Amino acid sequence: FSKQLTWTLWNKLEATEFLKKFEAIKSTLNTWLTMGIWDTNQDYKQDHEAQECREEEHRNEAEKQQILDWITPLNFFQRQADILAAWQPGTGKWLFSNAQFKSWESDGLKVLWCKGIPGAGKTVISYCSLAMVVNYLQAKFQSADSGVACIYLNHKEIAAHTLMNLLASIWKQLAVDKPLAPHVHKLYKHHRARNTSPSVEEVVELLQILIAQTSQVYLVIDALDEYPEQQRWALLDQLSMLLGPTTRLMITSRPHVQFQDFFPDLVAVDIRATDEDILGYIDKQIRLAPRLSKHVQLQPKLRDEIKSRIASKVDGMFLLAKLHIGSLSTKNTIKAVHQALQSLPQTLDQTYEEAIERILSQSSEDKELALRTLTWVAYTKRPLAVAELQEALAIEPGATSLDPDNLLDINIVLAVCAGLIIVDEEMSVVRLIHYTTQHYFEEIQLKKFPDAHQMIAAHCLAFWSFQEAFNLTLAHKFWKRRHDKDRVHPFLEYCVYTFEHAAEAPGQLDLMPAIELLLRIVRSYRKYYAGSWHLFDEHTKDAWSYGKWPDFPSRIWIAAAWKLSHIATALCGQLTKSSAQDALDVAAELDINEVFHCASKRNHMSVVKLLLDYGVDMNAIKDRYGTALLAVSTWNHMAVAQVLVDYGADVNASGPGQFGTALQAASFMSNITMAQFLVDHGADVNAKGGEYGTALQAASYVGCIKIAQLLIDHGANVNETAGVYGTALQAAAASYTAELALHQLLLEHGADVNAKGGYYGTALQATSFNCQIAVVQLLIDHGADVNAKGGQYGTALQAAATSLLDNIAVIQLLLDHGADVNTIGGYFGAALHGASFQGGIESVQQLLDHGADVNANGGCYGTALQAASWMGKMAVAQLLVDHGADVNIKGGCCGTALHAASYKGH
Repeated sequence: FSKQLTWTLWNKLEATEFLKKFEAIKSTLNTWLTMGIWDTNQDYKQDHEAQECREEEHRNEAEKQQILDWITPLNFFQRQADILAAWQPGTGKWLFSNAQFKSWESDGLKVLWCKGIPGAGKTVISYCSLAMVVNYLQAKFQSADSGVACIYLNHKEIAAHTLMNLLASIWKQLAVDKPLAPHVHKLYKHHRARNTSPSVEEVVELLQILIAQTSQVYLVIDALDEYPEQQRWALLDQLSMLLGPTTRLMITSRPHVQFQDFFPDLVAVDIRATDEDILGYIDKQIRLAPRLSKHVQLQPKLRDEIKSRIASKVDGMFLLAKLHIGSLSTKNTIKAVHQALQSLPQTLDQTYEEAIERILSQSSEDKELALRTLTWVAYTKRPLAVAELQEALAIEPGATSLDPDNLLDINIVLAVCAGLIIVDEEMSVVRLIHYTTQHYFEEIQLKKFPDAHQMIAAHCLAFWSFQEAFNLTLAHKFWKRRHDKDRVHPFLEYCVYTFEHAAEAPGQLDLMPAIELLLRIVRSYRKYYAGSWHLFDEHTKDAWSYGKWPDFPSRIWIAAAWKLSHIATALCGQLTKSSAQDALDVAAELDINEVFHCASKRNHMSVVKLLLDYGVDMNAIKDRYGTALLAVSTWNHMAVAQVLVDYGADVNASGPGQFGTALQAASFMSNITMAQFLVDHGADVNAKGGEYGTALQAASYVGCIKIAQLLIDHGANVNETAGVYGTALQAAAASYTAELALHQLLLEHGADVNAKGGYYGTALQATSFNCQIAVVQLLIDHGADVNAKGGQYGTALQAAATSLLDNIAVIQLLLDHGADVNTIGGYFGAALHGASFQGGIESVQQLLDHGADVNANGGCYGTALQAASWMGKMAVAQLLVDHGADVNIKGGCCGTALHAASYKGH
């Protein structure tokens, strides 16, 4: 028994020891598992954070690209590549060692003018300088912040090359490799919500800010002489204001363009191809010409003769050399080459005339094809793509469809045109060889191509009537895919220019049957075609301003919209014949007053006068503009405005649209001449209406101090309350473009600095939201109440805290002048709530340092923590919690911060 007891006790001790060891192992295992789980969680957290970071970067890049695409459709990056591809290696090397150029690139000169004769290769040389500048910056400023931007002007792209687009393109090129600042995102969101584009003033401000943040900026403007004089003047004016200590400007143009008034200290360099440049170019062209290269192989001395004769004739012009080589390359024998060398034309015009003579000496089929091709290439409203030109040339008179067997090989088309047209491979368009070629064809149009626009309009109308093309439009397949490279019937896209060509056609009435056929087809498919007519306006720069087309426009509407004055005259004549069936048809199709309104806003004087004589109601209210006078005042059509007033138009008639009155429209559009004209003819400067309330508010919002002064001089009430911004002072304060002088003008004329009303409540709140510290200081100096309540953001401090702009200095200024950091009001409730919503970690810290109540309850999101949680602002949320934010406070639209974060998926 004692042995058994001893054994039992011994085993109990052994079991106890074993259990202790097992517990130790279990504890170790639990610790290991806990650490493993923690490591896994940490890895997951890091992976999740990394994924969130990548997604955030992707979102930011996507939004950045949206902004870059939105601000302008122009893309000069591709054009740079095209010019570089066309550059003859070694050409223009002398420019890089030129003393003036060296001074320009090394910070000595501000403006360099490279001037040269037509055809001297200015564009290629200016690109070389641009490439050299880029390489220079990359080599010398690899760690510095620099930028290069260029503009390549083209006389055929004037519609796209608006001042706003060109300036925006400069900004786009400078900004493409940089993160976009908050004020850029704010401007984009402001306009996106309204489906509008930025103004010139807003783009200039973006440029000024970006240039100020960049250590060196080089701007190259090519072919300034191809830009119309009036637009050129405006562009130079803006460029002159962009010049600063870090900005360099290079301009290339022909010598006759004068702009020294803008840049008194500019230095000019003559751009002229050297003999070495020309000889190298000729040598290359000989190698590329099959017949000529064979002739040279058979008779090697011929190469030197060709180079010598052409170089002596071209006087430094690459273009002449190219045309001469083109002429020689058609010769079938060496003797013919020798003979041609003895009679080379001396000037460009002579060379073009010689090319036309060669075309006319071809077979009748080749001659007819060449003349039709030149018509399409020289007189269209934009360059045609290769596929578009092929379809245009394939249209046959009287055909009901496009025969694919009638499509021409583009090389055949090029071969019959004597070198006057080329295919721009990078742009995939067919164009004339040089802009001087375009000028030549414009000069000879009336003599040799008088029916060019008639032919183009007739072919476009014929194409519309093709059943297959019409079905594409009908099904909306074409318009959804009209920019695809593999689209069916690409020429249909160009057909939107039909009526622009018809307006220039000498025989408009001959087009009437084709227009009527198109209208009959449309009416046959009313259900599908309604509302599609705006496509005829999409390509125009002011398309959005034209308003809605009727679902089924009449002949007279089309005539009014596109200045078809001959057709309009004929149709108005039908309207006076009460017994004519045509008159009944025309009168029934459309309200004649609406036709008049259409012609007025499109500045078609001949149609306007025609309809006025017919007896239209010039004060009829139509579309979003209201009256015809209000429409023409918006777009500064002075001649039409004068005619309307002469015929008795009511200058004070109000409309239902954005501007209310003609004077308010002119004021908003900064049309000083129009505003003066309307005031001189009795416009009421204090008339109320429209989005901006009064003309003075409209002028103040766009920052036009000249019109503001004009209106005040004529009795405008600076404290009149109306419109979205309440008063003129608040409108100016809400503007991104209004200068300090405008605010001073309004204050000097008695503007009430504390007047309440409008979107922001007070002027101080408006300018605080825009973070214009100089204006904030000005208003405070004039007695602005920093704690006045009202408007969208409750107080000026909340407005500043909510802003996405650089708001720290404005917040501090308001706090220094007694702003109550805890005032409750407005959309967000308190300043801390607004700052937390936007994620401004510095402004949140600033407000907390000045005693902001971290648990204050009010506004849409209840607490600052809930606002930060809703927006997923992790750093701000952490800062608020660290400062004692109660995570369980209830209030606002979500209830708690946890609900807000959960609902938004943070």
